[in-house]
Amino acid sequence: MSCFFPVGRLAGRGPRDVTSCIRARNAAIYVNVSLPGQFGAVDCAVRQEAGDGSTNRIPMPLATPHLNSEPSSSVHAAHDKAPSILHWTVAGQDIRLETDPAVFRPTVTTTLLATEVLRSGVAGRAVLDLGCGSGPIAIAMARAGAVPVYASDLMAEACELTARNAVRNGVADRIRVARGDLFESVAGMKFDLIVDDVSGVAEEVAVVSSWFPPQVPLGGSDGTSLAIAMLRQSPQYLRAGGQLIFPVLSLSHGAKIVTVAREVFGDRLELVASRLIPFNQELKDNLATLERLRDRGLITFEQIRSRLCWSLEVYRATAPA
Repeated sequence: MSCFFPVGRLAGRGPRDVTSCIRARNAAIYVNVSLPGQFGAVDCAVRQEAGDGSTNRIPMPLATPHLNSEPSSSVHAAHDKAPSILHWTVAGQDIRLETDPAVFRPTVTTTLLATEVLRSGVAGRAVLDLGCGSGPIAIAMARAGAVPVYASDLMAEACELTARNAVRNGVADRIRVARGDLFESVAGMKFDLIVDDVSGVAEEVAVVSSWFPPQVPLGGSDGTSLAIAMLRQSPQYLRAGGQLIFPVLSLSHGAKIVTVAREVFGDRLELVASRLIPFNQELKDNLATLERLRDRGLITFEQIRSRLCWSLEVYRATAPA
């Protein structure tokens, strides 16, 4: 893997042997999750893999609303030295991801983004995963034939984790990891496809939920600041006819984000996917806060029969040919 960090080495550290770091571990935890439909049943199983190659499968049913509502579920290794490994499946790909409590984990937003990205076709395209977290979308695109693949994040921990996960999934030679704020680390470059997954919920929602580790930058009081900055900067990083794929969550001021996107891209903006996501217990427990934010026009949500739901939309914007 080619790792470069234009704003300095990761947290002042020198180069690290990522492969040996992984092999030093003597056990791992795997999680299999199936999400068949918008409100469908969820099957989840934990598989523990020991250093001798033996495995134990432990069924672990999860309620659909909790899993679909961007959980930050914890899977604890049986040994202090064992990394926590998430088994993430998208568009037929089975990806193993080492996780870290300090780094944003894949969510339903990540899965929907990746599904739409892979559906559009990435083979032979130069791509950027902006806000890569633990690297799931970058890895999925590399496996699908994208070249080159750049993965960028502001957090040093995320960059290191993406590098390790690229090795773990056999795509280290196809992914370049860059640390920087939004497009800072890829200045002067242009891409056929940019996938954006930076923070996008109102700050108070992030605080009362467990989706965002404390270190992850937030999007301001209405959850729009990072998304709007990304949208305004993105055209200069897209090749002619290049595409930007990004999510809009109703737990932010989504209409404001879409308005800016239309200002930037005009009629070359289209909605490509949408989902209603039931509230998890955390959101239910903080309903008064969410109602106050809704009354202020900062977020929206709705009630579908007996369920309170927020909405997730994925948009595609295209640069002029």
